[in-house]
Amino acid sequence: MLITTKINASELYEFTIKHNYRTIAGILGVIFSLGSAVGGFIFWEKLTVPNRVLVILFALMFTVIEPIGCYIKVRKQIKKNFKYPISYNFSNDGIEISINEQKAVCNWYEVMKIESTANIITIYTSPIRAFIIPKKDVGENMEELKELIERNAECRKVVL
Repeated sequence: MLITTKINASELYEFTIKHNYRTIAGILGVIFSLGSAVGGFIFWEKLTVPNRVLVILFALMFTVIEPIGCYIKVRKQIKKNFKYPISYNFSNDGIEISINEQKAVCNWYEVMKIESTANIITIYTSPIRAFIIPKKDVGENMEELKELIERNAECRKVVL
């Protein structure tokens, strides 16, 4: 089964946010920001002006500033690394990836985990490396892809 895609910024941003905020550090960062906001609200009158500025900065750090920074990085990464369409050829042997006449093969045993969101399928080959496949490009072949993955992938987690 051949799927050709050209990843756009919103799809890469969805992956990046999901990847960053589902880690312990991401969760702790959000808790820190929310705790700063609550603490700032409760103790606002007792805080000096420099402390108020710090509380506002801490409250915005992982809830507003970090997501904006991620989006800026994603826009740069799209321009630099995602110029060409990517073709994924799924078979019982593995996944052949083709980008601008360069080819690589990923065997099914190399796949660590497969996750899905509303818009993308993410096939992890390491904790930080993944293939991102937009569902819009899979189209009506979703059931066939799901069966192929379930039949061949030996990974610890498959969520489609």
